[in-house]
Amino acid sequence: MKTVFKILLLIIFAIVVFMPMNNIAQWAYWSLFFLMFLMLYLYYRFSYWVSLSDVEIDDPVKFSVFCGKVPPIASEDLVRGRLIVTDSEVILFERKRERGTSQRSKRVWSTPIEDIERFSIGRVVGLRNGLILSMTGGHEGKFTISFMKNKKEKFTEALGWS
Repeated sequence: MKTVFKILLLIIFAIVVFMPMNNIAQWAYWSLFFLMFLMLYLYYRFSYWVSLSDVEIDDPVKFSVFCGKVPPIASEDLVRGRLIVTDSEVILFERKRERGTSQRSKRVWSTPIEDIERFSIGRVVGLRNGLILSMTGGHEGKFTISFMKNKKEKFTEALGWS
């Protein structure tokens, strides 16, 4: 499905860039931009989005948010997925790319809550704001999360902290 979206994006982009505006009606030309952005959104959704229903976990979920984990090496891409807080740990699930399985996500990172010393909200990479988890042993977990300042109280409550 992602390949279909890539091809459609390329075709629509080529039409918008190389076809003169006066060859088709103006409403049709400008609607191609809308269609291109719709294809881009659908491509992103099929590539990265992990919903709570895609996650298979036995423990009750106290907090859940879509995020991107900042890798330790700056040249790598973000690991996009769903960050979940349960009673005992913080887990990151990523969209599973394998075919033929009913499981739609896989666990890519986790840490027990008792290993988290503190957390802060601020700039994590570039201009992106998010969550910084400081853990025992000097390790850090950085996550890009939109509007994390608004979710700070719920996250604190999910960790069981006051």
